[in-house]
Amino acid sequence: MTPATGLDVSSLYMVVVGLGIGLVMQVLVVAVQNAVPHAQLGAATSATTFFRTIGGSFGVSALGAVFNRQLTANLPKYLPPAAVAQFHGSAVTAGPAQLNALPAPIKHGFIQAFNDSLHVVFLVGVRIGLAAFALSWFLKELPLRERAYLIADAAEAAARTEPGP
Repeated sequence: MTPATGLDVSSLYMVVVGLGIGLVMQVLVVAVQNAVPHAQLGAATSATTFFRTIGGSFGVSALGAVFNRQLTANLPKYLPPAAVAQFHGSAVTAGPAQLNALPAPIKHGFIQAFNDSLHVVFLVGVRIGLAAFALSWFLKELPLRERAYLIADAAEAAARTEPGP
């Protein structure tokens, strides 16, 4: 994506990413639920959700740090020194209204620096995703259960109460 990418194309990309992440999350929950005994089902499901939330928090923090580092490095490439002083550190909170109020060369330079910084964040994210994909090959493969716990529990209870030969 570039600064010239339209809203429709950007939206399509976001839908594809959202669908991919959403489908992966559900498979993860099913795999965890399938791997634990019935007595630990609730704990395993809540632990999965907890660690996914914690991982998301750490991921956002880490990728935010990468973005801030890149933006700090990219602003001097695209803006004159006087303009860079306006956009230092955590003071970069420009929204569309603030960007539109800037002179055209400053606005273009800021958008280009922002785009280049965001591009690096996505490249780091792709590397993390590829590492996670590679690690997934080391997970033990378990076949899905053929019956739900309630059905299995009822069958076991019925077998225990039936008189033997």
